[in-house]
Amino acid sequence: MSLSSDIPDATEIHRLLRIGAVKDNDRVTLTDVTFLKNTEHKHSIFKAKLSGKDVIVKFTYEDDDDLAIPRLQHESEIYVDHLKPLWGVHVPTFYGFYMYESSDFDELSCACIVLQYCGEPAVSNLSQLNDYCSNEYGIKQFRNDTMDLVLRLHSPEIGLEHDALNAAHVLDFEGKPFLIDFGGAEPHECLAWKRAGQLTRETLPAKEGRVLGPLSSKTVMCYELWDFLEFTRYCLPSMSTLKMRGMNVV
Repeated sequence: MSLSSDIPDATEIHRLLRIGAVKDNDRVTLTDVTFLKNTEHKHSIFKAKLSGKDVIVKFTYEDDDDLAIPRLQHESEIYVDHLKPLWGVHVPTFYGFYMYESSDFDELSCACIVLQYCGEPAVSNLSQLNDYCSNEYGIKQFRNDTMDLVLRLHSPEIGLEHDALNAAHVLDFEGKPFLIDFGGAEPHECLAWKRAGQLTRETLPAKEGRVLGPLSSKTVMCYELWDFLEFTRYCLPSMSTLKMRGMNVV
């Protein structure tokens, strides 16, 4: 797979050459490219249009000790191997991984992935999901839908641990939660799912509004799910958790 090695900017039309995705030499044109931000993983994020659709482009150059391109390639594999059932429903549709490997010593290799644009973060802190109301949906509906989505992510159907479930990666797209940034995600056999058989908010041992005890079969046997229950304030933190986090307890 290959792409133009120029860094995208807002004034150019960028042509990506996709090989083996749909058909040989299928050309993809990105227009209206706008820089959004740089990430901690040396990725530059752009918003653009692809055949009239709004897309996100995650772009990077290689470096001497670079893991940025392998991380993009890994994220591509996660989208293809695990997330297809959720494309366009609760995660962005994946439009391809493109890489330019330079044979010139003075020219850097580069790569990008192109994803469906799926809105902006719903909240700035996961605890705010409890009071978040999206469009005509009532308070807590968006939070409950997000909880259901995270539980499904851990199901045998998807089989993933996200590894970065924070507010920046929970988007509101037309009233529905979308998860993004799967660069650190890994295949996951969730012990909580194994114990429950079918894990839902109703079958979850940890109940809404109750104190979240230590990680166990009485709460939830999964670190990522346990953290999510705490950070969203779906369950109340225990006294020991508050003390561990350095909060004053009277």
